[in-house]
Amino acid sequence: MSLNISLRARWGRRVRRWGDAAVAELRVDLDRLGYGWWPIPPRMMVALRHTSAADVPWFFFMLAAVMLAYVVAVYFVVVLVFYHGQDQNWRWLVAWAILVALLMKLCVKMRDAGLPFVRNQLTSACRATIRACAEAYGASHIQRPEKLFAVGTALRRLEGNVMRAHRRSGTVAFLSPRRRELKTHAGQVVAKLREAEAGLDHSPHVEALSEIAGLVVTIAERYVDGHIGALLPEPLLEGKKPVPDRELLRVSAAVVLIAGGVVGLAFLELPDTAMAVAGTAWSVLTLMAFFGRNWAQYLPVFDLFKPGP
Repeated sequence: MSLNISLRARWGRRVRRWGDAAVAELRVDLDRLGYGWWPIPPRMMVALRHTSAADVPWFFFMLAAVMLAYVVAVYFVVVLVFYHGQDQNWRWLVAWAILVALLMKLCVKMRDAGLPFVRNQLTSACRATIRACAEAYGASHIQRPEKLFAVGTALRRLEGNVMRAHRRSGTVAFLSPRRRELKTHAGQVVAKLREAEAGLDHSPHVEALSEIAGLVVTIAERYVDGHIGALLPEPLLEGKKPVPDRELLRVSAAVVLIAGGVVGLAFLELPDTAMAVAGTAWSVLTLMAFFGRNWAQYLPVFDLFKPGP
């Protein structure tokens, strides 16, 4: 028991050091970009520390989820190919069931511990973008092309996080009518970021990078304050055409593919328990294929397949 407490204390201290290092790096980068007057909000410091603490649990959740899907898929391949029409070894079946149960328990535990990492990904993306801008700001003529390329890469990641902010914040229900307005606002924010990025082509790099950093700082500050629908001031977004969000198309394709897979499994005439497990595995693999490491955010899609009251 004491050993467990000691390990937790060591891990907690290490995580706090990581979080403090991220905050210190952000302070240095802001000073370099000319924002030394801007104090880092306490909520942003907390968000960066929570992200550092939840990074490892979220990694283990993703690893356990992939292993779970792999184990289930291998089981059905073995049953349908090697044991088709034969009696199965009950010991092997029990061992498989225990492994699946352990992986599911690990998934649930790690997902709960790793949720702060997902909720604060926009904050982390803002920090990474400011870091890229600071490195490009002081780059030499030879290094500048590489550093500007890194700024563009960081902005693409930031755009994706802006478009998904309303889902990751944990404050907006899956089918809430607020989502439409929030998507429109997110599209306008991305349009403004792209306009500022275009300044790298026809303005001094120092000014363009400083402008980008100022927008990103504002986004980060407003997001940690919970203003998902006001990530940038309204005057800056006036007249901006929202960048389209392809989420609806991908969700629609995933739903159709999941439904088609479940219907196809029905023709195998599997037992009810096996059918449920196989359908879940197919659904998870489909979400992974469409949404990558963000697949867990789309688990509410399963609610569409629940029978009515």
